Amino acid sequence: MLAALLGSTGVAAAQEPDAMSSLPAPAYPAATPAQLSSGADWASSNALITGSGPLFDPADPFYIPPADLPSTPGTLLRTQPAPHLLNIAGPTLPGYAEKILYTSTTTHGETVAVSGYVIEPATRWAGEGPTPTIVVAPGTRGAADSCAPSRTAGLVGAADPAGLTANVNYESPFQYAASYYGMRVVVTDYIGLGTPGVHTYVDNTEQAHAVLDAARAGLAAAEVPADSPVGFFGYSQGGGAVAAAAEHAAAYAPELNIKGTYAGAPPANLEAVLQAVDGSGIVGVFGYAIAGYSDRYPELKQVLDEKLNDRGKAFVAENANSCIVDSALQWALTDTRQFTVTGQSMSEVASEDPVISGIFARESLGKTAPTGPIMLGSSPVDDIIPNHQVRALGNVYCSAGSAVYFNGSPLGSLTSSVPLGADHAAGLFTDTPRSLNFLIDRFNNQPAPSSCGSF
Repeated sequence: MLAALLGSTGVAAAQEPDAMSSLPAPAYPAATPAQLSSGADWASSNALITGSGPLFDPADPFYIPPADLPSTPGTLLRTQPAPHLLNIAGPTLPGYAEKILYTSTTTHGETVAVSGYVIEPATRWAGEGPTPTIVVAPGTRGAADSCAPSRTAGLVGAADPAGLTANVNYESPFQYAASYYGMRVVVTDYIGLGTPGVHTYVDNTEQAHAVLDAARAGLAAAEVPADSPVGFFGYSQGGGAVAAAAEHAAAYAPELNIKGTYAGAPPANLEAVLQAVDGSGIVGVFGYAIAGYSDRYPELKQVLDEKLNDRGKAFVAENANSCIVDSALQWALTDTRQFTVTGQSMSEVASEDPVISGIFARESLGKTAPTGPIMLGSSPVDDIIPNHQVRALGNVYCSAGSAVYFNGSPLGSLTSSVPLGADHAAGLFTDTPRSLNFLIDRFNNQPAPSSCGSF
């Protein structure tokens, strides 16, 4: 049924990647007794099995960067085993994962440390060439350190009783699917999420850097050549991050061998997205964005100090230390007019103030053509990331000569006119089979599909 639904996008079938993945690659050889024994010993000593570890350790030394950071972006600083549900038996068996800490660059050129993790393939790659790597940019998790995907227990979830936050790594099934089809998976936590500093939410320059440097560090952690085939995968915040990475790649990381990008529901036009998010089920993300941008741009902080009333400032402060689950539970469908001194909504303030709108314009997507072909996904009923601005981005890329495959979700609205976010979240699930196959086809050097002129 899912395959049938995904096939009805209005694009010629010959141009489309398969809706369902082909059979998985051959398994690795059976483990030897020595490997099994070593794995059992390793598993019996890790916190995931024994239950001895906390769901979140705010003082975890892995996330504290060295005092002197190397200036080269993408430098791998350290690694640490990351036991997870599909590999609890250590590095001698397929699907082994490890956390990574690596260097990246802020929008102002400062060197910072960023965390993430790498999952090695659970099966052998059966396609052309060497084992490919998919770099995953996560969807919205929040702004507190406990929201970082790599800081989840078993790569599943985390809870911080002190900060009253809860984090679910809801994209891990899709990462496991990629691993199951023989691809290495690298996941970034983004700048300031999990590591010291403020998370710069939807700052597309910094998100692009974090993704590109995760590719460099992930390849280094796997000890494979720097020109190994790489693809980018992201939805929502992640869709914007990987589209930005594809745009920045030629200037920032030209050595990467980027085969293609899947960018689902990317927030391309930040002003348009803010208007849709205002008063929605995830209105708390305003707090993430304001906290991050205010940290990088003092002039914006000054404007917001004048525009926000005490309740508005409390809203920003609370969400800057929350995960998306907490934000939704506390602030869903809140009218942001109660947060400003003028009685305007926060999106109205953002669109009318030249400082804020200028920064958002600089960080919107579509400044240059992406490196490699790109698949864009968007639902006509998306209640958080407007469909029209994703289509506009695709047309910009088409005009720049890029191969753009546009995938529209066939599902109708789940929540009618109430912007709870369900219609937005559904796109991740309806896109995933085709998006993984889009990248698999690129790794197999198949001609890139293009639906330019038909969306």
